[in-house]
Amino acid sequence: MVNGNAVTILWWTVPFRWIFWFATIFASVIGFFEVVENYLSLQLPISEFQQIPAALFSSGVGVLFLTNEKILNAHKNIKNIDSLSERLAKLEASMTPQQLREFEKIENTTEKLAQFGVELDPWHEIKLGDMAHLAGRNEDAQRYFKQAYDDFLRLNDDKGQAQALNDLGNVESTFSNLNQSAELHNQSLQIRTKIGDRKGISASLNNLGNIAKNQGDLVEAERLHLGSLAIEREIGNRQGEASSLNNIGIIAETRGDLAEAERLHRESLAIKREIGDRQGEATSLNNLGGIAKTRGDLTEAERLQRESLAIRREIGNRQGEANSLGNLGNIAKTRGDLAEAERLYRESLAIRKKIGNPGGIASSLNSLGNIAKTRGDLAEAERLYRESLAIHREVGNPLNEAVSLYNLGEIAEKRGDLAEAERLYRESLAIMREIGDRGREATTLNSLGNIAEKRGDIAEAERLQRESHMIEREIGIPMIGGEFFENFG
Repeated sequence: MVNGNAVTILWWTVPFRWIFWFATIFASVIGFFEVVENYLSLQLPISEFQQIPAALFSSGVGVLFLTNEKILNAHKNIKNIDSLSERLAKLEASMTPQQLREFEKIENTTEKLAQFGVELDPWHEIKLGDMAHLAGRNEDAQRYFKQAYDDFLRLNDDKGQAQALNDLGNVESTFSNLNQSAELHNQSLQIRTKIGDRKGISASLNNLGNIAKNQGDLVEAERLHLGSLAIEREIGNRQGEASSLNNIGIIAETRGDLAEAERLHRESLAIKREIGDRQGEATSLNNLGGIAKTRGDLTEAERLQRESLAIRREIGNRQGEANSLGNLGNIAKTRGDLAEAERLYRESLAIRKKIGNPGGIASSLNSLGNIAKTRGDLAEAERLYRESLAIHREVGNPLNEAVSLYNLGEIAEKRGDLAEAERLYRESLAIMREIGDRGREATTLNSLGNIAEKRGDIAEAERLQRESHMIEREIGIPMIGGEFFENFG
């Protein structure tokens, strides 16, 4: 048995202390070099070793580190890549499951480097956030973007701050926090305008346009997207041009101008295929599938949606996958295959819950409510619609709020409660008129006409239905009752 005094005496023995410190330093060096070796094995450059702990230098590790030829020549050993940011951008464009595993390995290595006090370039954090966002890990993405913003702020890097704010705004949109998202994008736009970043200004206008559309302000959304399109064409950014065309096409579709919407989406699709933008290609195919469904061509709609789904699964876009599954569910429901529609809706809902997208969750609940309503289970349908309505109101999405109100009106009408049905339809109609959604306005007017007819007020019924038919002729869409009332994913 060794007593405390003996240990103390042994500790103060000079040779023992030297052995102890040497072992500690050696372990630290080996551990550090192991992390760096792992990092280099990924063919990823360390942007800059901005801060090595003073304790390592004082212990002599700094000398060993500085004389390590492999670390000094790290950038010379990188093949076929100029920077970590470029590497991650390539992964984002086509993220296969194998690349997703590589991304996780990158994360693990950067976390170990952080344990040694190595600060990485904040643009590195931006790209890690982009990857996490694409993979549906939105809270991780938010954490990366916040860290990047703090680093850019410390470095007085205006362009970096604007990018981090932009990306944080995109995450808030995924969470359906539209007001918070708009605030972040406006902050980003102000910085980009100050520094004259034309490409960044266009991106901010596009993002703000998407928010305006989701909030139902189609006039403002179109103004913002047209502003973005003009800049993209001026600076020759083909990818940005395709994105703006896509967004303007969505506005045209929402207004009911299907011919213009299809023209814009096909122009966008052609550019995306030309530049190899797989994620954008999937989006355009999805939108063209929606137009085909609205026109009643379910075979073409399903073909386009499945092509979009295949790409989204290939690149690991979980949010897009959920949207495609929901759209395929809509097609199955229109065909009358309720079992298949429900299966697809539930698969979509599971993904949306996993990635934390409340707006998408609400849309899935609404879709499942449609299934319950079609089956005649009005109690379950009402429960699902009310749950969906509560979420849409909470996140501030007036378009889908109007959709949920309309669907609750249909439930009331089926139960024979005409007063409640009319109240809900009129509340929905007011929102549709406010946001300029002409197609659903026509459908709601037609439903109000049916209520008037059931009450025996034939003159009012005819007036409402004439108004509905006039809108239908103007926008060229044959409305089919509540089928037009699917939530947007």
